[in-house]
Amino acid sequence: MLNPIDMYSKIKNNILDRIPQGDAFRARAPQSVDENPGETAQTGTNVPHPPVINTDATFGELIRQFEDATKRAGLPAIDLQSEQINREILAAAQRYELDPELIRALIRAESNFRPDVVSSAGAMGLMQLMPGTAASLGVTDPFDIAQNIDGGSQYLRRMLDLFDGDTSLALAAYNAGAGAVQRHGGIPPFRETQNFVPRVQSYWERNLLDLYKDSTKFG
Repeated sequence: MLNPIDMYSKIKNNILDRIPQGDAFRARAPQSVDENPGETAQTGTNVPHPPVINTDATFGELIRQFEDATKRAGLPAIDLQSEQINREILAAAQRYELDPELIRALIRAESNFRPDVVSSAGAMGLMQLMPGTAASLGVTDPFDIAQNIDGGSQYLRRMLDLFDGDTSLALAAYNAGAGAVQRHGGIPPFRETQNFVPRVQSYWERNLLDLYKDSTKFG
């Protein structure tokens, strides 16, 4: 397992690897940074310098510079956080034999893809893990994207196994607890859970429909 310094370097290098080469982007040391518009001697018109990436920046600052440079270069925006969420969804789906679109739908319903959200009941992160549940799943940092998605997906897999693959009951158990589903012999009569289950299923169906529509574009 990588230590925090090695992990930081690996992530940072991955970001730097995505920076296109050429006039649109230039990597410079801090002392070389110059973001002020230049002025040509021939015409006197203001011509912006190519965006500069400070390769010695902190991780958060590096992401900000990367996104800013992308915008200034007129390139399509790249949401690095969303890309990480997507990668972790696909990895967890394979690890726990889940439909990635179901995980995506669950995250949308729980947090709307916000890794830092905390509910009034104390549920944390993308998949809204309660402290006790997170600890039982080996999640040490519920706000870490990879840990949260792995933990939430692992828990969903457990609920599906417990309720013989019944997605409605598994989602109800995810929201209200397996004990509540077992006591009531189905989806518990809690307003939150009664609304939660069809909402996730609606998002799931919409995700699958979007995938189908995309697939038809390629023959």
